[in-house]
Amino acid sequence: MKNLLKKTIATGTIAAFLAIPGVAATNDIIPIKYEAHWAQSVVIELSENSEFRDLLNNKNLNSVINLEDFQKAVKILIDEKYEGNADSTTREAVTAELVNIWSQKTGINLNEVPILKMIFYSDFSEIDSKYAQGINVAYMKNIAKGRGEGIFAPKANVTYGELAAFIKKTNQAINLEKGIAAGKFETRADYSIKDGKITFDFELFSHYTQRQDLIFGSGQQFEVTVEDEKGNEVYRFSDGKAFTLALVMKSIEPGESLVWQDVWDMIDKEGNKAAEGNYKATIKILVIHEEGEKPIPEEQLTKVIDFTI
Repeated sequence: MKNLLKKTIATGTIAAFLAIPGVAATNDIIPIKYEAHWAQSVVIELSENSEFRDLLNNKNLNSVINLEDFQKAVKILIDEKYEGNADSTTREAVTAELVNIWSQKTGINLNEVPILKMIFYSDFSEIDSKYAQGINVAYMKNIAKGRGEGIFAPKANVTYGELAAFIKKTNQAINLEKGIAAGKFETRADYSIKDGKITFDFELFSHYTQRQDLIFGSGQQFEVTVEDEKGNEVYRFSDGKAFTLALVMKSIEPGESLVWQDVWDMIDKEGNKAAEGNYKATIKILVIHEEGEKPIPEEQLTKVIDFTI
């Protein structure tokens, strides 16, 4: 229901952007005709993020962006820690800056990206030399391409519709390099045994293409249980611990993780040193969902590790 409402609001907002001006308000219902903007579907998709939807509120998709909104859009949809900005609102400057962000997020050196020895645009000579490599990489990685007919229009200013498309394609390029399969979480875990203790290192990895906001019902964000080969529980992380009852909010960016660690001294519930043998550790990430929201499948929040002492 919440997602449907978001899409309804976004669609209505875009319709308002594109409505034909000059229609006087009357008491009669007058159907307003408008042509769908080429970036409409992209804007609707990105407007699932309420902050981005608010950013575009009352903006005409054909209007030129300002640099403050560029920075806000990047922080909302790509990197919340971003503090940089494009040199200007021109297509060459904005494209080059998005490629720089792609480079930082993927760890790929721009100067090491192989470039095809060909001219992609008939107006390539108009591109400032300091942006040329970035624009070449943008073409190769499908972050930004021309306006058709072999024209890049480097000195033209970026519109809000173009910005939405550039942001989406930048995210896609980042996720492609990181090998992200969109639309799920994954609990990953490993262990090590040293000095009579076993350490569990685990993380919740996001395969989503946009930032995901998670809610934990208390200060306890995970549970770890260990069973022996007979199925008897010999350890539970939460035993004897107290946790705050306040809700805890966490966010995960695409291709990133929330990370935890738990150490078991291998003393069982009876106070004895765990016997040699086979054991099974079950790790559960305790994310809850808001009323009306679809819960995250349990298998995405759970990891089982088999180990031997």
